[in-house]
Amino acid sequence: MRRPHVTINCAMSVDGKIASPSGKQLRISCEEDIQRMYELRNASDAVLVGINTILSDNPKLTVKKAYVKQPQHPLRIVLDTHCKTPTDALVVTDNAKTLIVVGSACTKHYGSNVEVAVCKQTANGLIDLESFLNMLSQRGIKKLMVEGGSTVIWQFLQKHLVDDMYVYVAPMVIGGTNTPTLAQGDARAPIELSLVNANKLGPGLLLHYRLIP
Repeated sequence: MRRPHVTINCAMSVDGKIASPSGKQLRISCEEDIQRMYELRNASDAVLVGINTILSDNPKLTVKKAYVKQPQHPLRIVLDTHCKTPTDALVVTDNAKTLIVVGSACTKHYGSNVEVAVCKQTANGLIDLESFLNMLSQRGIKKLMVEGGSTVIWQFLQKHLVDDMYVYVAPMVIGGTNTPTLAQGDARAPIELSLVNANKLGPGLLLHYRLIP
């Protein structure tokens, strides 16, 4: 299978949480990690999130000039099986091109900068990642940055479709029994990672992993 180089980038608390107990976005990264994130996003051909991230956080997924002098906005991708992306979501603004990947025909109308593409689904109704990544490869996407959320991250890890994984660990504990964690899905065999390096970044720690085949 041909596919882009896939990098997962995320930030979590010491207890593995990536949002507030209500599921809303919470600033976990320090300023240094935000700088690094924008530089990584700027160097990517495409940046991806799932529909739950769009509905809960409404991100724009562009590159801010405050962090990168000459931003090169990557293609923004939303995995959205049932085409729930609102027509007024920030991810479909004309700041950059957007690809919404759905499981069947979508009747919504977006701007000319937005493409809706139908992709094969898995048996449990999610976008089939192998088919999706092959689609991206055919479109010339070589570097894909996956930013979340936890269900999407788990899908990529479970399928072993990850080349590099960067996790910023902030010096905080969020708590909460149902608070979103780094990766959430049906647990099977543990997914083993190899630690490439660990560096202090601001007040926290940046961990770089690769998957063990």
